[in-house]
Amino acid sequence: MKVPATPPSTLSMEAEHLHVHPKEDTLWRIYRTSGPHALNWDQLRHFGPVKKQRWDPHGSPRGDDPDAGVMYAATEPTTVFAEVYQQRRLISRSQGGATLVAWEPARDLTLLNLTSSWPVQNGAASSIMMGDKKNTQAWARAIHVQLGAEVDGLYAHSSITGKPVVTLFIRTELQPAFPARPSFHALLDDDSVSPYVARAVKDLKSYRSSKVRP
Repeated sequence: MKVPATPPSTLSMEAEHLHVHPKEDTLWRIYRTSGPHALNWDQLRHFGPVKKQRWDPHGSPRGDDPDAGVMYAATEPTTVFAEVYQQRRLISRSQGGATLVAWEPARDLTLLNLTSSWPVQNGAASSIMMGDKKNTQAWARAIHVQLGAEVDGLYAHSSITGKPVVTLFIRTELQPAFPARPSFHALLDDDSVSPYVARAVKDLKSYRSSKVRP
């Protein structure tokens, strides 16, 4: 079953469809510190929707949306590398001031669990996590509008590593969910990041063309 292009006008959600990410559990992301849309490590991106991003909840037309924001993260660093560099399968350690950051949320995060029965019960399919991005963005928008007051974002599995990925929405700003400081923060070309890069390349060896560029 394909993911419908238009979500239902009313989305339902039960307690069994929620995943709680404990505040003690680390989240990781890679973000750019230079370029036209550079952000701080704890800032959501309010510009969107961006064509290549699966769960952008922004309204149309594309532009700055103060009422919608998004941040893509994962529960371990290899998945972050896999997701960020999946297009070219080339880890560029200096482009855009790419930076690896890890943090423990300031509070527990309540996430809509897309690995549960929620997609099917709302007229989609379990394949929503790999559906056409134009369609999944429409679903993200509907979730943001209808359920955004109750959830901090989405919990899903990476189509590359099969491990958890977490998408954060604007409730993490409205009900602050970021600590004052991250537990790890370094540019990708810093020596402290080299072990994470090496591990990512090793773990993703199924991508035969995966490589690292200084």
